[in-house]
Amino acid sequence: MTLIKSILLGSAAGIVAVASAQAADLPTRKGPVAAEYVRICSITVAGAPVVGFVLPGSDTCLKMSGYITGQIEGGNVRNSYSTSVAQPGGTLETGGNAGFQFINNRTGAAVGGIGNQNVNASAGHPFNRDTFGFTTRFNLTIDAVSNTAYGPLVAHGELQFNHGEGFDNTGRGGSDGGLNRAYVTWAGLTAGKIDSFFSFTGGGLAWANFFSPDRKGYDQPDVLAYTASFGGGFSATIAAESSAHLEDMTGGNSYLGSATWGGMRFPDLVAALDAHQAWGAAHLGFVAHNVHAASLMGDDATLNTWGWGIDAGVSFTIPNWTGTTIGITGAWSRNAIVASGLPDAMWGEQGAVNGNGQAMAMGDAFANGNGTWATPEAWSITGWAQFAVNPQVTLGLEGSYGQLTWSGQNAISLLSSSKSFLVGGVAHYDPVKNLDFEFELLYQDTQTAQPTGYIAGGPGCGNSGRPTCTWQGNANGFAARFEVTRSF
Repeated sequence: MTLIKSILLGSAAGIVAVASAQAADLPTRKGPVAAEYVRICSITVAGAPVVGFVLPGSDTCLKMSGYITGQIEGGNVRNSYSTSVAQPGGTLETGGNAGFQFINNRTGAAVGGIGNQNVNASAGHPFNRDTFGFTTRFNLTIDAVSNTAYGPLVAHGELQFNHGEGFDNTGRGGSDGGLNRAYVTWAGLTAGKIDSFFSFTGGGLAWANFFSPDRKGYDQPDVLAYTASFGGGFSATIAAESSAHLEDMTGGNSYLGSATWGGMRFPDLVAALDAHQAWGAAHLGFVAHNVHAASLMGDDATLNTWGWGIDAGVSFTIPNWTGTTIGITGAWSRNAIVASGLPDAMWGEQGAVNGNGQAMAMGDAFANGNGTWATPEAWSITGWAQFAVNPQVTLGLEGSYGQLTWSGQNAISLLSSSKSFLVGGVAHYDPVKNLDFEFELLYQDTQTAQPTGYIAGGPGCGNSGRPTCTWQGNANGFAARFEVTRSF
């Protein structure tokens, strides 16, 4: 019996040994730990955390974000949509598709001008103008951040696409879009397409703009800048930015059709001081803007001079009331109309809201046709307040006033000095995280003085689309919109 037990035990041990040896020859399969492949990261940039995931095999923290907005909008169209005719030498048509149409007083030939944006009309007749429309926007943003001995190394890229139909459509009857922002920052250095360092607030509380040098939410410049931080939230920036011209913003001419832009000889030179603290923020910006133009008035005049602009503002956060702010900002410019903040009002129709009358005569300079140039001085002031009623509801109020004055024009000039104000409000309702319902209502009124060279009457007086041949110096209108935005 003992012998049999020994044989059985020996056989069992042999089987186990063989099985163990065979098992050792098999590949080992272990379930991977997810954290080894996807690691969450958070790097603080400019006081705010960038939370994303680590790119495998690198120390780069990648964050993807963006939003989709769908909206409907509408506004009023007045019967004075296309109004005025002037002479000598030709006509000045105001409103509608005409915008500013300046005439060579020596030859009587049209020399171009600024047309109003977003005009879907035939022969400038108000019957053909859309008063209702839709707009859709898709925004995708990628941030790549890594820590270095000199602070975060940041690459930021933002693509934005729009599609619209009808009134105030961003896509202008179709689709547009592309690169909105793309820049690199490191150790105080900034290079790429980014918000202008000159401007404090940008466009406004909602979709349409109040008076402020924008170049933040739209027409951002290409920039090479250096920012020195002094601690306590104080910083100073010097920057070279791609030159700001009206043709970049509207497709029109920066010199109102009397001249053509002579090319960028110098960038816009910007200096700014900023403070960001618990109580709010303050800003002082200065820009030097080169004006380089050639006359189209038959006198072969050229202009190479400098314009200037100042933008300053302050905003306050209300203690123990998260999301509530009040602020005021103002800008002044000479020969640098974009720096005044006036061109950005509403959605860039330069005071002729919905094409309802005469636009403001905006430009960096105007050729008089006798070898001299007229120059503009413009200023604006804006205030706003935003109140967080509760975590779901936020209400905002905003208002602006601005003036534009031309000097140096001659007796036959068609330039108009003007003034304008804008008031409006916006309401937000956020029922769940990352979902926003917004309602916006804005109204603008513009008054333009009769130019010294204006003469009532002229060719085409009384024709269809020109209900009157007297000067129509008032333009006003309102726009309302409702939008739904999902952020991610």
